[in-house]
Amino acid sequence: MTVSTQTARWTVAAVAAMFLGCNYSSNEDISIPEGTSHSGDGQTVNGNVEVGADADASDSNFSTINGSIVVKDGARVSDCATVNGELDIGDRSEAGSLRAVNGDLTIGRDARVEGRVQLVNGSVSLKPGSRVSGDVGTINGLIELRSAEVAGDLSNVNGGMLIVEGSLVKGDLTVKEAGDDRHGEPPRIVIGRDSRIAGKLVFERPVELFVHDSAQIGEVSGAEVNRFSGDEPG
Repeated sequence: MTVSTQTARWTVAAVAAMFLGCNYSSNEDISIPEGTSHSGDGQTVNGNVEVGADADASDSNFSTINGSIVVKDGARVSDCATVNGELDIGDRSEAGSLRAVNGDLTIGRDARVEGRVQLVNGSVSLKPGSRVSGDVGTINGLIELRSAEVAGDLSNVNGGMLIVEGSLVKGDLTVKEAGDDRHGEPPRIVIGRDSRIAGKLVFERPVELFVHDSAQIGEVSGAEVNRFSGDEPG
């Protein structure tokens, strides 16, 4: 079983598990009004989920199969998961663990994710001031941190990483082998100005690794470090 197949099964199973034992809608959107308090989980199959600005649903999990999940600025939720759709966590929002199979994830400015981030086919973007307390991983997609912090590990296979503007990763950074012996262009890994990787950098497949002169990194295995001094590698 390849890395992508295994992770996809785990993620789909996690979404399905959120439906067990709960009432759910098959074709309707879920909308939590702005500024309200909400209790109880929300699940839909063919619908979107929107949690309004400054709403408090901090004890509620939300999931959908075919739809996006949007958590507006200042809102609070627990775990969120989708199979086919985007995840958008607004500025100053709080969330638990986040999962998606086919879709990108954006975490807004000064937002907090008190769990892990797990994607299969999608990119992850952390805006300035945001923080994830667990691991962040995707199989096929770019991981981008701008003045952001990840307390756990970073990992992907295809898509590369952009860790810039003084971002901090407290765990390891890993680019994994796909498991099927097929490689395209080497992923581009950029550790930018004043950024720091406290753990190890482990590369199980060929990559292009660029590290700014002001950046701090741990032990590197599987790649050659290319230093640069400008705003971005040449």
